[in-house]
Amino acid sequence: MVGCLGCFYLCFFLRWGGGRDDKYFARLGKNVISVYDTETFALIDKKSLKVENVVDFSWSPTDPIISLFVPELGGGNQPARMSLVQIPGKEEIRQKNLFSVSDCKMYWQNNGEYLAVQVDRYTKTKKSIYTGFELFRIKERDIPIEVFELDNKNDKIIAFAWEPKGHRFAVIHGDGPKPDISFYTMKAVNNNVSRVSKLTTLKGKQANALFWSPAGRFIVLAGMRGFNGQLEFFNVDELETMATGEHFMATDIMWDPTGRYLATAVTSVHEMENGFQIWSFNGKQIYKVLKDQFYQFQWRPRPPSLLTPEKEEDISKNLKRYSKKYEQEDQDVHHLLDEEERKRRTRLQEVWEAWVAKWKQLHEDEGAFRMQLRGGEDSDKEEEAEYKEIEAEELVDVTEETVAFDLDQE
Repeated sequence: MVGCLGCFYLCFFLRWGGGRDDKYFARLGKNVISVYDTETFALIDKKSLKVENVVDFSWSPTDPIISLFVPELGGGNQPARMSLVQIPGKEEIRQKNLFSVSDCKMYWQNNGEYLAVQVDRYTKTKKSIYTGFELFRIKERDIPIEVFELDNKNDKIIAFAWEPKGHRFAVIHGDGPKPDISFYTMKAVNNNVSRVSKLTTLKGKQANALFWSPAGRFIVLAGMRGFNGQLEFFNVDELETMATGEHFMATDIMWDPTGRYLATAVTSVHEMENGFQIWSFNGKQIYKVLKDQFYQFQWRPRPPSLLTPEKEEDISKNLKRYSKKYEQEDQDVHHLLDEEERKRRTRLQEVWEAWVAKWKQLHEDEGAFRMQLRGGEDSDKEEEAEYKEIEAEELVDVTEETVAFDLDQE
């Protein structure tokens, strides 16, 4: 049991990072973060990164950058701190002091372009808590930070999620049984002074979890646990609901790597309704399987694209031009296939006609032999013969019988 707890402790605090190649891994210790090189499994510079009172850290998904959080010290005399540290040099590239902090959560965008830090703060009376966000623009010069708050900063934050490969994020917030869902973009809209702009707010939704498509644009607003598997398929580009559905008691929701399909599952956490369902990206149920003692569902992973991000962006912007090119190529292939099919049918027709001609000739060659067998009758001219129908009557038998008849019976 001790060994299992030790493994759990190690796995909980051991995190891989350093970009898509997982070049490093790190673990959290008391007042230190120890970073190791995966090639040698040796501690970088043979010493750990010393950070007094550090309680949490997170890797950038794409770059060797660690974000770390240090809570307030000395009863609030020393503010809390968010820091970004570059590895392997262990250089602090950005820092932000935070005051009256109750808790912090870190959310990296999957391309490593943005970092959202959810900061729960005490009010002046320290009797309640309100929430705001510190938004780091990692790829921009000097890593600018924007302070962002909801229209009602006292709303409870239920869920936060970045759009993969995009610039938008969604927040579920509110204290009622049906919270609101707001969508924002990191780009200015309609000459907004702030570079963070709200796109829309959906009021009173049965949702407590957010699942963006890996390709972006589409999102599933899911009601897990108490909402019993409510699903809403939402198009963020058009800001409209495409479909709604339900997978009763759903415990897991997983997009396939392409973003074309969604799987919902009820695992053996529940004793009933175990199995999975497959949905299209726009909310059409495609497949449903019930299976007792169903434990896990996983999509087959896809290899990374061979195209560079710049090339993918170019294709996305010039899709119509590329489409015309490949549509023409498709038409050429179809024409080629049509021509090959025409030639194949012509060959079959020629083979058939040759076969018919062969047997016709054989039939003519055997004509004299057939006439000999039939006593000189030409069976080939049977169709020219005249036929008459003759009716003949034949008396088969005659029987005479005398029948007695009594007149007194009348």
